Amino acid sequence: MRPVDYHTHTPLCGHASGTPEEYIRAAVDRSFAEIGFSDHAPLPESMREGITMNPEDAEKYISVIEAERDHFRDTIPVKLGFEIDYPLQPSFDRRFLADPRFDYLIGSCHYIDGWGFDHPREAAEFEKRDIDAVYADYYRIMYDLVRSGMFNIVGHFDLVKKFGHRAKGAFRTEIARLAAECARRDIAVEINTAGLRKPVSEIYPSDYIIEILFEHNTPVTLGSDAHEPGEIGYAFDAAIEKLRKAGYTKISGFSKRRRYDILL
Repeated sequence: MRPVDYHTHTPLCGHASGTPEEYIRAAVDRSFAEIGFSDHAPLPESMREGITMNPEDAEKYISVIEAERDHFRDTIPVKLGFEIDYPLQPSFDRRFLADPRFDYLIGSCHYIDGWGFDHPREAAEFEKRDIDAVYADYYRIMYDLVRSGMFNIVGHFDLVKKFGHRAKGAFRTEIARLAAECARRDIAVEINTAGLRKPVSEIYPSDYIIEILFEHNTPVTLGSDAHEPGEIGYAFDAAIEKLRKAGYTKISGFSKRRRYDILL
C-alpha cells in the first residue's frame, strides 16, 4: 500500500523548517502515493506570532505549492490544503472556504473560549479546570466544526489529550455523534501520528475512537502533522496497523474538495 500524507506544514507558519520541495522529496523517497500541504491559515495578529502565517502570505503559500505541484507533476501528486482553526476568527478570510484552488480543508480546534489548550505555555491551565468539563467543551466545538460543513477533514480528533490529561468519562455518546455526523457528510477523520511525538505518546485518535469511527462507517485519512521533512509519514506503519485491526480496508484521498477511496 502506498499511503498519503495530508497534514504537513511549511516555514510560513513560524514553527516549521524545510522547504516544500524537501517535504515532497521525502514523500517520493518513501514511495508515497500523494502528499498534501495544509499549513495553518492566518489567525488574528494578537494570536498568530509563531503559530500561523500572516494574511499577506496566504497567496504566496498557494503559489509556492502550485509551483511545486507543476514541478513534480510526473513524479507524485501534490495536493493543496489549509488547516483552519475553528471556531473561525472574525478576521479569517472566508473566501478561502470556497476557493477552487484547494483540494481539501482541515478543520482543527486549538482554542477553547480563547484558551490555547495545546500550547505548552498554556498547559498549566489544565490543573485549574475540571477535566471532563474541558473534554465536554472540546467535543462540543468539534461537533459544531463538523456540522458547519466547511471542512473535508477533521484534524487530530482528540487533540485535547496532548499533554496526557485524560477524561474520567468515556464520552462515547459525544464521540459516536461526531463519527455519525462525519459519515453523513462524507468528512474524513485523520489518523494523525503527531501524538506519538507529544507527552501523551499516542496517535490521534485513540484505538477506542478508531473503533467507534469504523462502527459508523466514518471515512479516514492519514497525516503526520510534519513540521520538518524527516517527519513525513512518521509512524504510518503503526497507524495503518491500527486501521486494519479496526476493520478498515481503505483511506481517503482528496482532489478539488472531493473525496475518493484508496485501498489499504
